[in-house]
Amino acid sequence: MKANPAATPNRKTTAPEAPPVPRLSQDLHCGCFACGAANPAGLRLQFEVTADGLATATWQPTAAFRSYTDRVHGGVLAVLLDSAMVHALFATGVTGVTAELTIRYLHSVDVNAPVEVRGWAEPSRHGVIPCGAELHQAGTLVVRAAAKFMAM
Repeated sequence: MKANPAATPNRKTTAPEAPPVPRLSQDLHCGCFACGAANPAGLRLQFEVTADGLATATWQPTAAFRSYTDRVHGGVLAVLLDSAMVHALFATGVTGVTAELTIRYLHSVDVNAPVEVRGWAEPSRHGVIPCGAELHQAGTLVVRAAAKFMAM
């Protein structure tokens, strides 16, 4: 799956409201580095999921997550994108793991400004669930990702 920056994410769901995150997903995920409430060293992302399945969160980087002066480390950005896609999967009732992740860094990300991450899941194909995510800072698309997930 190749990401298309001009394309609008396919976030169609059959239900008018996103289903609640299954309890099993919450229990399995509570120690997650990205969003786990039980992980004191984690990023503590808090995702909201829209009725059409878009998972979003805002995160304020700090100097602890930089690579070069005033730039967020690319690996941390990958974590944000992966986590947004996982939460979009949760909204479909699927607990999944990343099988493949492709990231395109379009601009550096300033460590002094908040970022918004957005993730979505697409219809499953042969047991593989394609997903996409974007990272925005100050209204600019700075990083995008495409991934394939497998249900657990």
